[in-house]
Amino acid sequence: MGASIPLATDQPLSSKTSAKGDMVSLRTTADVIVDGHVVIPRGTRAVGQVSAARAKGAMGMSGQLAIRPLYIRMGDSFVRLGGATGEKGSVTAGAVIGIAILTPGFTGRSAMIPAGTALEAFVERAIDLPAVR
Repeated sequence: MGASIPLATDQPLSSKTSAKGDMVSLRTTADVIVDGHVVIPRGTRAVGQVSAARAKGAMGMSGQLAIRPLYIRMGDSFVRLGGATGEKGSVTAGAVIGIAILTPGFTGRSAMIPAGTALEAFVERAIDLPAVR
């Protein structure tokens, strides 16, 4: 694995509205420095993808949502990324049992990934990038 790249989500994501394969906008949250030179500046846009999405279900089944970083475009070059983040909606077991008995239509919580959620990515394949001036 290559250099670490700190990213964050640009928009909130929800298992209610997201589907596997949806593209996700990300940004770098710090300069990426190699040999004392900035090669990827803070705020550089990156692209990710929803890698898993499941809406909430009946009887307290929680929603799930996971994203993975794909790449950063730097001029004519693409920096391929790896890494992942996810969220699972949750409900306590007691709440599920207690409410399910009284309300058969009870559902779990949707999974949410708020805007600004940190995501640590890494360079998947080495690439030569010029220093940013």
